[in-house]
Amino acid sequence: MAKTRFSRYTLTVLSVLVAATLLWAADKPWNGKPYQSWDAKDIQQIMTDSPWVASTTIQRNWHPALAQKDVPPGQMIAGGVQSVPGSVGGGGAGTNPNLSNRSGEASETEQKVMVYWASSKLMRVASARRAVLNGSAPESDVQKYATTVNSQYAVALAMQDMTPFEGKEASAFQNECFLEGKKSKVKVSPSRAEYQKNGDRVAAVVFFFPKTAASGEPTIASDETDVVFSLKFANQTVRVNFKPKKMVDQFGPDL
Repeated sequence: MAKTRFSRYTLTVLSVLVAATLLWAADKPWNGKPYQSWDAKDIQQIMTDSPWVASTTIQRNWHPALAQKDVPPGQMIAGGVQSVPGSVGGGGAGTNPNLSNRSGEASETEQKVMVYWASSKLMRVASARRAVLNGSAPESDVQKYATTVNSQYAVALAMQDMTPFEGKEASAFQNECFLEGKKSKVKVSPSRAEYQKNGDRVAAVVFFFPKTAASGEPTIASDETDVVFSLKFANQTVRVNFKPKKMVDQFGPDL
């Protein structure tokens, strides 16, 4: 009898856990909410707290070209094959909430580095959707990005202060950058790099990687569990990890 009660208790606990997990998953805008209905809060979550975004903090060892408070907020650009997320709402002066420390003002000696898997359909659609909400793009742009697939992977890096990249060609950093699969141990170099700019200042640097190797094999295998993005600049190395198995929206894998 006690065994039966224990089994029933175990099943009840498992049911609660499963229900909670399903509720948590359904709460994510990329898991079921139509992109046409995404609001500013949904977009903020996608760009700051989703599997397509990674962040780290580095020590700033350079003198900023502008005082940090004067750096214009980054702007997300939904063009071509990339999307570089910035602050939700766009426009106006002040600190970009995506690039500041969670505790508030950024430290004088620290920089929060945001890295985005920008070739994903999710990121591009969120970019276009935000532009629609801001009144700076037509609804047709959202549909365009929702129905196109990129021929390359694109990964974007942005910080509040992009001084280390100012005055240099984006291509100068190609040899300092790679993607590496945890299982394959193969390092994939970018085929090109470009800047996204806010006025005349660098807002983000975007690296493009081939989806297929010279051998014909995919550069990121379908069973890959972790992909590391690495970039050296300003005598430092930024390394962040993405998990392809979690980078899945309501329509399937989205890289």
